[in-house]
Amino acid sequence: MVMVTEQWPPFRINDEKSPSGFRGIDIDIVRKLEEVLGITIEIQRVPWARALEMMRNGQADMVTGAAHTVEREIFMHYVPVSYYAVHPVFYTQKGKGQVIRSYQDLYGKTIGYSLNSAYFEPFNSDTKLNKVGLSTESQLLQVLALKRLDLVIGTEPNISYDRARLGYLEVLEPTVYQPLEKTELFITLSRKSKKAMEYGPGMERALRTFMKDGTIKALLREYR
Repeated sequence: MVMVTEQWPPFRINDEKSPSGFRGIDIDIVRKLEEVLGITIEIQRVPWARALEMMRNGQADMVTGAAHTVEREIFMHYVPVSYYAVHPVFYTQKGKGQVIRSYQDLYGKTIGYSLNSAYFEPFNSDTKLNKVGLSTESQLLQVLALKRLDLVIGTEPNISYDRARLGYLEVLEPTVYQPLEKTELFITLSRKSKKAMEYGPGMERALRTFMKDGTIKALLREYR
């Protein structure tokens, strides 16, 4: 099977020493699935937008760490076991976090977000917000640090991981307002891939076992 993905630490972390070019929570889960199901999953690095398009047309079999949207469900089957939940978070320059105290304070601000990412409603569909799309959360933080954006939205713990890695702990801070919504993460299979869909029930059983026997919890602890 072919899995397409891009860097999204701590779920997919760049690692030149790894055959796949990645390590992280998702990679560990995929390797466990390989063992249980007796399959080989080839991991290919592509931008997230390209990954979704490959899933849409059947060029790829699976992705991990996918948030649910109605549009994506048309071309992707969600294995119905959420293995983790992230939550959206807003960041701004150090000393300005107090300015954003409610959702209404977002209006009039230039807000960076990751292209093709889903966060929460009404943010996702709010056309009155001034949103600027970039490829990755790392890029968002870099542009925010240069003061070319007022705010960025990301997902926790991913964006905190990047904030520390890029050396922005003393440069950027979270806003007072933070959404309460959580986003569950799933493994998804291309509906155009007969091979992938055949493995769906087995993946579901394996993931439910991993959740029940503590396998997932053990993997998560390694990246905290």
